[in-house]
Amino acid sequence: MGTPNNSGTTEKTGTTMFPNFKMPSIDMNAIMESYKKNLEVLGLINKMSIEVCNGITKLQAAFIKQMMTDMGSIWEKTGKPSDMITKFNEVTRDTVAKAVSNSKQISDMLVASNKELTAAVTKRVKDSVEEAKNIVNKK
Repeated sequence: MGTPNNSGTTEKTGTTMFPNFKMPSIDMNAIMESYKKNLEVLGLINKMSIEVCNGITKLQAAFIKQMMTDMGSIWEKTGKPSDMITKFNEVTRDTVAKAVSNSKQISDMLVASNKELTAAVTKRVKDSVEEAKNIVNKK
């Protein structure tokens, strides 16, 4: 809000009260560039999440397919009920061992992607802090 002067026009109160105050200029291009980089990191996170989910799905599908094949072989390769029980126990033992191995692969995938994403986000946060310092140019 301004104050009227003798000529009928208004003066800006802020400039009269604080004649040495200068509004800092804001670099809108820097703000947009920073926002763009933030979106790029978000895109990387989404892409890696999808890749990890796809990898897990493929591992699980392969595991289930192999398990079904192994279980099916019990009936094909055995004739006597006692042989069937022995073969079933062997297949079950092998299936559990494969499940543990499968879980380790999935865990390793998750740990690796988590490390990569954490590094990307940490770097972006550090860069954002530096960019924020430079967005407002002091004159």
